[in-house]
Amino acid sequence: MADPALGAVRTMRQHLIVAGTINSVCTGLPGAPKVTALSDGWMMSGPSGASWQCHTVEELWAAVIAGLGGTPQLIRLLGRQEAYAVDPENAGLPSRVAAIGRTLTSTAAAPRPALCAVG
Repeated sequence: MADPALGAVRTMRQHLIVAGTINSVCTGLPGAPKVTALSDGWMMSGPSGASWQCHTVEELWAAVIAGLGGTPQLIRLLGRQEAYAVDPENAGLPSRVAAIGRTLTSTAAAPRPALCAVG
């Protein structure tokens, strides 16, 4: 499966970098899963022991976001993603992975307008 973050040809090295990036960003966040690189994607293991396979970087971040739940956790994640993406030591793929997560987390953490009753 093609991944916009990795391109058409994916390597195990890229998968390891992605797993390491997400694990580094999420370390210490309650409810954050652990990511393990596979040859064709990643395996995520949640704190409850449940595991699932993801095939793209966006799928990984979506699963992390869903697992963290509420806005306070997402705001903490967003801060960590921003700090990770701008650190010069994380240039290249790690920065791109963090930036993709930041975009998805920003959307998930954005305030939603209240629904109004029609009547």
